[in-house]
Amino acid sequence: MEEVFSSEELETVARKTGFCKRKSKVDPSVFFDLLMNDIGSEKPGSLTHMAIEALSEHDIVVSKQGLDKKFSDETLAFLKCLIEKQLSVKLDQQIEAGWLSSFTRVIIKDGTRFDIPEEYKDHLSGSGGSASKAGACIQFEYDFKRGQINYLNLTASSRPDVKDAVEVLDTVAENDLVIRDLGYYVFDSFVNISNKGAFYISRLRPKANVYEMNNGILQRLDFKKLYAKMKKKRLCQMDKLVFIGSAEKMPVRLSIEIMPETVYEQRIRKTVKIQQKKGYQTSEEYKFMCRFNLFITNVPEELLPIEIISTLYRIRWQIELVFYVKQKIMQSNLQKPSWISSKIN
Repeated sequence: MEEVFSSEELETVARKTGFCKRKSKVDPSVFFDLLMNDIGSEKPGSLTHMAIEALSEHDIVVSKQGLDKKFSDETLAFLKCLIEKQLSVKLDQQIEAGWLSSFTRVIIKDGTRFDIPEEYKDHLSGSGGSASKAGACIQFEYDFKRGQINYLNLTASSRPDVKDAVEVLDTVAENDLVIRDLGYYVFDSFVNISNKGAFYISRLRPKANVYEMNNGILQRLDFKKLYAKMKKKRLCQMDKLVFIGSAEKMPVRLSIEIMPETVYEQRIRKTVKIQQKKGYQTSEEYKFMCRFNLFITNVPEELLPIEIISTLYRIRWQIELVFYVKQKIMQSNLQKPSWISSKIN
């Protein structure tokens, strides 16, 4: 437990959030240890299981009713504060500071979804299909440059990321750099970010319409020819000025990175498997797009060269490495529907 937080840190956060108001045999350290033991289990545990762990591991006799009272609004604030601290530590990676000097903030945004017991479907609805009828989504926004968490929220799994992408645009300011995943890919949001004098980096949506200008005429970008050209010239990376959009065409910088053959084969196997389940065939154009990592941005090359674009985007992937812990904590502690419903809009 001390590898994650010290007893002193837990005590400080507990008092700050109101989780610990008076002396208790189940102090913040014991409570946190019981949660961590539950996270290590194959399945989310129960209050009875936690009571047994309290006795066997800490020689503390506590009823499941006593533990049940521990789950409150203050508990939610306590856990959220701990998660914010841990995420900030995990994402504290270094990149050459000079490349970020042009930006006021570097905002990384991501979300993760997971199923929860169906008894919570009235509070946290699932995504449908073969998934559980109840599901949760963690939305997380982190300022990499300042090392601060801007936004951390729990919503229903059925709520799409694109809705969140549009709703939080008011927080984007001039000279911000916003890095987002495909789930937040909204054409209008890129336009709005640019109009605010801010910048963005995003993966290119696989089905996006991409055009290049040839002799004054916009033509669809041929990824098969692009791949052949780069292989012939032995290029691993390149930038192109292209246009995206269906009706309205927006000029963007397309950063292109050829993937190793092993990565390409993994992508194709996964894509074909998914498409076959849906009864679809994978187009040749899409197969060639799978050979690349494709990023769109409005950041000029003199501010961020192509190798820094891909490095910055990979920082966003670090969020996924630490989401697992947060996800397990939320799964293992959704014990009390009334506690959840009071926190969900």
